[in-house]
Amino acid sequence: MDTETSSPQKKAVFPVKADGKVDAAALVEQYTPFVKKIAAKIKKTLSKNIEFDDLMSYGMTGLLEAAERFDASKGANFMTFSYYRVRGAIYDGLRGMGWVNRSEYQKIRFEERASAYLDNMARREAGSTAEHKSVETNVEELANQVSQLVTIYVTSLEGMENAQFEDEKALPPDRALADMQMRDYVRDAIGKLPEQDRTIITLYYFHDHNLEEVGKKLGLSKSWTSRRHAQAIDKLGRVLQEMVQDLE
Repeated sequence: MDTETSSPQKKAVFPVKADGKVDAAALVEQYTPFVKKIAAKIKKTLSKNIEFDDLMSYGMTGLLEAAERFDASKGANFMTFSYYRVRGAIYDGLRGMGWVNRSEYQKIRFEERASAYLDNMARREAGSTAEHKSVETNVEELANQVSQLVTIYVTSLEGMENAQFEDEKALPPDRALADMQMRDYVRDAIGKLPEQDRTIITLYYFHDHNLEEVGKKLGLSKSWTSRRHAQAIDKLGRVLQEMVQDLE
């Protein structure tokens, strides 16, 4: 992720209201230049007939959402917290207008969901009471995170199956077959999950609900839904690994 050193995040100081909570409106104003940088970078990759103001409008929507959800008491980095949401909002806007191709949308979809998983892992680590971990433990945890990110990636692809992209070209037969087989594995693996985990995965990856919306449907808080999402991904990864091992 490209984050310029001139960013306001450098000071790690957030505007607060009288009640001590982060002032979302002031935060949006403070980070508007950050949105401009993201929008400008994306604009360079797009057709000249796409207006910069449109990108800014989409990006500011993402920034406002990030500001309203941000909790400084969790020790999170707002630049990282908002980055994927701003980019995601821009690409969602472009996709709605038929101006983004499959590979670009695939990338941003994965980034958003991977960010949600890693955010939860960071909070879990911050709340850990362990004073020291061995090198072996750290390596094992890193390997597990990589494995779960792969799971998120293939699940994101499966969730995109019905998305329409105007410039999408037909895949080569071998690639199309591999994609179809992978989707079959993902569907089967999701079907093996407990009901609540299955619902979270289905709503988040297949119906484009955010975690807060998923939580409302299940009667859970956003933070608890985030934890359950991470747990569901862990379970899904294990099921997929078992399925692959059974084929060997």
